[in-house]
Amino acid sequence: MYKAIHPGLIVKENLIDGTGLTVTQAALRLGVARMTLSRLLNGNSSISAEMAVRLSKFFGNSIEFWVNLQAQYDVWKIKKVSNKIHVDPLDKAA
Repeated sequence: MYKAIHPGLIVKENLIDGTGLTVTQAALRLGVARMTLSRLLNGNSSISAEMAVRLSKFFGNSIEFWVNLQAQYDVWKIKKVSNKIHVDPLDKAA
């Protein structure tokens, strides 16, 4: 099983490393608090739907790109522990 990359690292590579902006400058351009962006870039928070809108407007790509990136990461993460989740399935005979 491969190790998925947190979407914040991809944002960091494109937003900070790719543009030369500081975190503070990037946060101002995105219209978010510096701490909000910093938490995402450091892998401590997820790309919310609102952040996906902001990133799509900044980069000129789709909202779905960012939402799907986060969803793929979330699915990878939960698959690692899904065997610990126990659910009584719906009785199909009922």
